[in-house]
Amino acid sequence: MDGTGLSDDRLLSRAELAELAGVLRPAVTNWQRRYGDYPEPVRTGETELFSLRAVLGWLGSRQIPSRARAADEPVGFTYADRVRRNLVASDDARLGAAAPNGEAAGCGLSSDAEERARQLRQLLGPLADAVRGGASMTDYLALLLSLVFLQVSGSRRFVSLPRTVRARSKAGTAALLGEIGEAVDEELRLRGVTPGMRAAIVRLEPRGYEDVVEVIRLTDGLGIDEFRQLVDEFGSRSALPGGEFFTPRAVVRLMRDAAIEDEDCAQRVYDPYVRAGEMLDGAAERLGGVVPLTLQGESPQRGTLRLAGMNLALYGVSVELDAGTTAPWNERVWPKGRQADLILTNPPFNAHRAAPKPREGIDWPYGPPPPGSPAFAWLQHVLVSLKADGRAGVVMPVSAGASTDVRERKIRAGLVEEGAVECIVALPPQLFSGAQVSVCLWFLRRSTVVREEILFVDARDLGDKGTRGPRVLSDEHVEAVTATVQDWRRGIGFRLGRQSAGHLAVAAPLEAVRAAAYSLNPADYADRWMPAGSPDDAVTEAEATKRTLSTVGSRTEAADSAVDALSFRPLSPAVELSYDGLPHDWRRLPLGELVDITAGPSYSRLPAEARSAAGDLCVVMPKHLREGRIDDRDVQKVGTDVGRALARFRLSPGDILCVRSGAQMPPAVVEKAQDGWLFSTNLLRLRAIESDGVPRVLPGYLLAYLSLPETAHWLKEYARGTAVPSLSAATLALLPVPVPPLVHQRRISAALDAVGAQITAHRELVQAATDHRSTLAAHLLTGVLVPQ
Repeated sequence: MDGTGLSDDRLLSRAELAELAGVLRPAVTNWQRRYGDYPEPVRTGETELFSLRAVLGWLGSRQIPSRARAADEPVGFTYADRVRRNLVASDDARLGAAAPNGEAAGCGLSSDAEERARQLRQLLGPLADAVRGGASMTDYLALLLSLVFLQVSGSRRFVSLPRTVRARSKAGTAALLGEIGEAVDEELRLRGVTPGMRAAIVRLEPRGYEDVVEVIRLTDGLGIDEFRQLVDEFGSRSALPGGEFFTPRAVVRLMRDAAIEDEDCAQRVYDPYVRAGEMLDGAAERLGGVVPLTLQGESPQRGTLRLAGMNLALYGVSVELDAGTTAPWNERVWPKGRQADLILTNPPFNAHRAAPKPREGIDWPYGPPPPGSPAFAWLQHVLVSLKADGRAGVVMPVSAGASTDVRERKIRAGLVEEGAVECIVALPPQLFSGAQVSVCLWFLRRSTVVREEILFVDARDLGDKGTRGPRVLSDEHVEAVTATVQDWRRGIGFRLGRQSAGHLAVAAPLEAVRAAAYSLNPADYADRWMPAGSPDDAVTEAEATKRTLSTVGSRTEAADSAVDALSFRPLSPAVELSYDGLPHDWRRLPLGELVDITAGPSYSRLPAEARSAAGDLCVVMPKHLREGRIDDRDVQKVGTDVGRALARFRLSPGDILCVRSGAQMPPAVVEKAQDGWLFSTNLLRLRAIESDGVPRVLPGYLLAYLSLPETAHWLKEYARGTAVPSLSAATLALLPVPVPPLVHQRRISAALDAVGAQITAHRELVQAATDHRSTLAAHLLTGVLVPQ
């Protein structure tokens, strides 16, 4: 691919080849019929297209006869020379026609990040339903991807799309969609990618012509970042074959940055199962413009291969995409010997159709994999496709690292003994959209030098889990893990054990791997090969946990003493009781007379996208209500502007929060540490009503009453009647509450607080004793400490 983004392997029709070669169209047909070595066509529907690179190779030995040569064509000039010369003129004309003219359909939208994010939200909002009609969301996403691709790649047809059809009729709308499909398919085949986007786009059933024009307007100004987001959205929405999923961007960055040690040594990058081009996209993002880069990819899935072609064409680097198979090792000519500097891939290791078949004479470098287990076939395919000293990162199932199958263990042994395995990284589960699968990253190297240890990184506890969607590895987590791998590889700054982000890193000697039956599961080494430290360090650590245990024990004794000091007496028979059994100075009042009840802000005012880990003001969610208190771990935040707009939803010490709908969590009281925080949509805030500056009910007393099993049963009964149990503010206001005088409320609260403190102290004591026992066991069972 040249700097224009047009591929040297573009797909051309017979008529286009004839025009470039300066011959009549029947001449191309005759070449195909008469010569058995003429390149085979690529079929797309009823159309046959030919690879320009293949045809140029065939025409390179065919000189133009003297009677057919132009005046400026010397003797020996071939048809390939003529095609190349005409291509230059054709591409120059094409790019000139596509130059910006200031009249693009987008009406001059701002191109800053905030404006592009707004455009994307509008495109994925109600407008999506208006345009897709009865078609699928993936068909609509195909339209968005096509439009972004057309305008970023500089298509001359993008700027005139709304003007191509003037009739605002149903037929005119269909014609406009067809024009978009034809434009993107033309751009695809000029880049060597089999066309086919039109078929998805014309399935859309827009409400009106103006809606399509609005989509075109909103896609103007979007770029590569937005294209990637749309690809990710396509992957989460589409039903890909074999339960496959696109690779998350964070995983791609981790694989890429951990695999690349020297950028100058990664000029040819290959992905044997390209999916939507995520791996090659990541490589182009880092290496494009840094080194002379060539990207190669294969995939049997034509639909996602088109996405990959569109994705990668936006970088203007050389790209070769082929329609591969799910089992390239079953091809007649294997290995193909791509000889790449770097391979990054997420192969379909669970696809049964990719299972290796027994074949006589096939050259498995580390032994034939068992039938029905393609994971180790893909590993060997990757290794034979690497250059000497080339590196690879491969997504693998966790089971591959520690399976007990004799053949798989033999392959692992061969990989280890020949130094092919550099590093294994265990990732957290739920990273892939729609899948609970856990995977490991295998980093391989084709080298004659065997390193005497393998790095195992246990990163299973990393990642942030939101309320919806998959777990996400943050930039900090990605950078921390890649830094660990690179530090170990370079032998500078690497240390065993717990790392900065919380992941574990262990460099296990090959002797340890042999002793573990060649297991390549990081979990088998993370604890076993943690450095034990010196005996003096062990003593210091054990004494520290013992001191903590002693301190917590003292607090527990104090809490026990406070509870032991509590005394109670029965109510005197002389005290007059009311009709409902309460003492005469008590009252039973509805909760609404004791507190103001406020429901959290609507979702539209506090949407998920407004919350992040980097805001200024914390937001309490139902999950933070634990054991009567607010657990401030994993709290999301909002910006100052959002907090200002939601000032009436601020919290004050003494407020009580209750869950509004869904699982009925126990209520919690707001303490000083949460003063000024916000509470979320699915919570109710209870704030005591004051009379002459005196509250009608104390927070501690009310919290205790709301936490009673009988009260929880009342709330549950009143929350029934809907698919999701829901408790409104009006319903909660009806809850009858027994209210004693304030002095009595204080005594009740003090007694219950003392027992609560005792419970907390005993929990801390159990945890401190558990920690002390774990510390002793770690050192006693490894011989570092000796009991007396």
